[in-house]
Amino acid sequence: MQLEKLNQPSITFDDVKNSALNTQKRGQLCIDQSLALEAKARQSIAGFTQSMMKKPEQFCHGQFPIYLSEGQGSLVRDIDGNAYIDYICGLGANSLGHNHPALLEAFNQHLPEGLLHSLPTPLEVEATETLLSIVPNANMARFFKTGADANSAAVRLARYITKKDKIFTVGYNGWHDQYMYDTPGVPEALSEYSERLPLFTPDNEQLVLNKIDSDADKTAAIILSVPYNRELTKGFFSELRKLCDQKQVLLILDEVVTGFRLAKGGAQEYFDVRADLVTYSKSLAAGMPLSAVAGDKSLLSRIDDLQVSTTFGGERLSLAAAITALNTFKNTNVIAQQNALGAKLKQGINEIAESVGSPLRIRGYDAIPMFNFAPTPEQHIPLAKPFVGEMAKRGVLLRRDVNFINVAHTSEQIEFTVSQVANALAAMKNSLEPA
Repeated sequence: MQLEKLNQPSITFDDVKNSALNTQKRGQLCIDQSLALEAKARQSIAGFTQSMMKKPEQFCHGQFPIYLSEGQGSLVRDIDGNAYIDYICGLGANSLGHNHPALLEAFNQHLPEGLLHSLPTPLEVEATETLLSIVPNANMARFFKTGADANSAAVRLARYITKKDKIFTVGYNGWHDQYMYDTPGVPEALSEYSERLPLFTPDNEQLVLNKIDSDADKTAAIILSVPYNRELTKGFFSELRKLCDQKQVLLILDEVVTGFRLAKGGAQEYFDVRADLVTYSKSLAAGMPLSAVAGDKSLLSRIDDLQVSTTFGGERLSLAAAITALNTFKNTNVIAQQNALGAKLKQGINEIAESVGSPLRIRGYDAIPMFNFAPTPEQHIPLAKPFVGEMAKRGVLLRRDVNFINVAHTSEQIEFTVSQVANALAAMKNSLEPA
């Protein structure tokens, strides 16, 4: 079967609305097949699934789908036949939406030529040049497979270049030992070489600067993924860049999530800051497994001195997907479109929540809306959990915190989502009131 035949619309927005209507008539979401398959999976899959962020416990277990069967644009269907608007977007990776025609065309073109060859292929050069054409302050790059891979390569390179061992990490930078140094199974001694810093409030900014200043003699780099609960300022990044230059500490921007969402040139363009190294994944190949490190040749060329290698970095379909996605970001207005739709979602939900006296607020960046009920996880989760369950019953899939706008979302879908938030909040309020 030719892949383009799969691009026939298998899910429509009417399916979502009809599915939500049927669920409301039943009074609950039917997920019997999901629950049955979950029971089988728990017997054979270590950790239940491949990403801890996709576990049923991360949503509203029993009132939220567990397994999806297909996707079309910004819509998905679960294995029980329910259809939804998808704001989870493959944890941010499905930047072009599901089953995008341009991706299918790229797969059709390159799949017959093979997946992984025994020597490099021209796609490696084309994909690298396409990436560098959109990334500010970079003239060399290297591909990997996951965000954690790219971040670890960048950190190893920073340590080699600076001849210093310690790193500061901000935000989630992956599951590798140097980022998860305080979790089970990681040698305690690694905590000497990594330190995690918060950046959730404006007060944390000075802490970050002070830490770099005081530990500069042993610090190779700060690797920073921006927080999603608030917007950082250009002023903070200006101070950070100045301090890193003075102290000979490399600034690594972890754009695994924010890349090609905040702006075409990513966080560097959005905050008007120069990173020494920048890492990408998620949106980079629009759902295919690919990541990258980019930066100036004076730094990146030295990676050749290191033992940094991956068999699958040259896998051709992911490189073809990256070329397609990057050209879409570069040559169209889809990033501005995503931000505009995210702003509409934020404004609509915040106005409704305020009008009904709900603490729910959408915070952070427009294309990466963060749903927030309370300042601490202990206060937030008890409200966010039933909320995502109520939204699933109404045809909308949300995470309990960070969500995503993709290319395929429409203004009509945003308006539907806002209206369903009003209904979900009303249902939550009614459930708490005494009978």
